[in-house]
Amino acid sequence: MFNSKPIPKKGSKIVSHNDFHYRWIAYSTPKGTEVRIAYEEVSDGQKLIAQVPKVFDLRWLEGIIDFGLKNGWDPRYAAKDFTIRTAKDTYRVISEE
Repeated sequence: MFNSKPIPKKGSKIVSHNDFHYRWIAYSTPKGTEVRIAYEEVSDGQKLIAQVPKVFDLRWLEGIIDFGLKNGWDPRYAAKDFTIRTAKDTYRVISEE
């Protein structure tokens, strides 16, 4: 249904936030860093992709997760990847429409 690859266990890490565990991994891209986050308990759930500056700060993870959850990301169910991008002191949702 959705062609999103699961986040690999090798090279990824777990973050615990509000009593939930999320698996995440960061990739370097030509424009910055792409952080992929998924709910650890649901391997085929919707992925959150955050496009952030080249120098990624681990302290941003909780804010990225909170923003995604408040703006429509639902990691419990399979769906098209949910993509956000940094915008000054916050994030914005990126739609592919």
